[in-house]
Amino acid sequence: MAETQPFAPADLLIDEENPRISSPNAGQHKALQALATLLDRKLAALAGDIVRFGTDPSNLPIVMPVLGTPARYVVLEGNRRLAALRALENPESVADAVTPRVLKTLRRLSRQYQDNPIETIPCLVVKDREAARHWIELRHTGLNEGAGVMPWGSDDAPRFKARSGVREAHSQALDFLQQRGDLSAELRRKVPATSLKRLIETPDVRSKLGVEVQRGVLTLLADERAVAKALMHVVRDLASGNTRVGDIYTLPQRQKYARELPAGIVVTPTIKSGQGIAASASASPATASKATARHVTRKRDRLIPRDCVLSIPSERIHDIEGELRKLSLEDTTNAVSVLFRVFLELSVDAYLDDHPIAGVTANDKLRKKVEKVSIDLETKKKLTKQQARAIRSANMEHSFLAPGVNTMNDYVHNEHIFPSPSDLRAAWNSTQPFIAAMWTL
Repeated sequence: MAETQPFAPADLLIDEENPRISSPNAGQHKALQALATLLDRKLAALAGDIVRFGTDPSNLPIVMPVLGTPARYVVLEGNRRLAALRALENPESVADAVTPRVLKTLRRLSRQYQDNPIETIPCLVVKDREAARHWIELRHTGLNEGAGVMPWGSDDAPRFKARSGVREAHSQALDFLQQRGDLSAELRRKVPATSLKRLIETPDVRSKLGVEVQRGVLTLLADERAVAKALMHVVRDLASGNTRVGDIYTLPQRQKYARELPAGIVVTPTIKSGQGIAASASASPATASKATARHVTRKRDRLIPRDCVLSIPSERIHDIEGELRKLSLEDTTNAVSVLFRVFLELSVDAYLDDHPIAGVTANDKLRKKVEKVSIDLETKKKLTKQQARAIRSANMEHSFLAPGVNTMNDYVHNEHIFPSPSDLRAAWNSTQPFIAAMWTL
């Protein structure tokens, strides 16, 4: 039976076989980058929602334990939320995967998040992928004749918002300006809400201000400073009494108001309709520092990166994996090179024991076994064509990749071959998807 448990975000791992990720088993960092690239502005919107409301308690992530690593759990359902949390914890982790505008928003949200970080997330724990399959398919494959999630119709969402008291777009605009520090509480009290509501609900006016309303959410279609400047012009105009309700009561009057907005106020959209950023996620303080956090990349000193998830039930092979995670590449280069070679062959042999391939035995040369297993994994969609090509290139007899399988054999048998930490790092990077695919549940 599945049960609910709380987990610290650090104990949760992105599912490297997530259908949203085109290249599986490439490591946690690349999985996060792939999700961030796919989501981009949506990642910022989700992160902003988490900062404001927390994680959704009505839709628990589904997780399964990682074999051999009892303290870590793979998130089978809920990877977008985990990606957003990773971005809030460290925006620089997605710096190369999102646009500068989104990165700026994530950095601001991260500063807010650090004041009240999420310590634990309640999750539904299942024993393996198969136990979660039905619920994941039900959530992501449509209505399913009524068994799945049934989306609201065109009238349902507005009816819900009206009955639940969701803030209207003009109130969201005022919140946006006040959160930025542009609008004081005193000036806000002077704004005639009904008049502002009429203007914000008029498409011609919204197009001039660089905003739109998507499913009841006010979103920005341009740089937030430009939008804030335009909105403040309207707010001051209404608060001062220059424009009164009688001046904008009818639609033609409001369209005329839009046409007569000063050229220096009108906003030119830079974001496509439907892809804007929610005003609630974009309200960075007007006086915020423009300093950019520095990100220093260090070369790892362990063969297997910390973010590489392997589910190894074999006690001996699991022990070797543990040693390769502990040994220093710089201080114990020869030991790592030999153990890496042993780890690769034992992993391939274990895979062949569980998934026999016609014409291949444990006594065959490693090159042949690696080639046949890579083909089998590609056929089963555990490796992409590019990943399979990379391991087969390294497996060629005269491979120029450092190091190929032949070179790894020389690490064991040739006293004149000297491995280097950079060669071993490159070798692991090339073979990690292959190894991870063999040891994925």
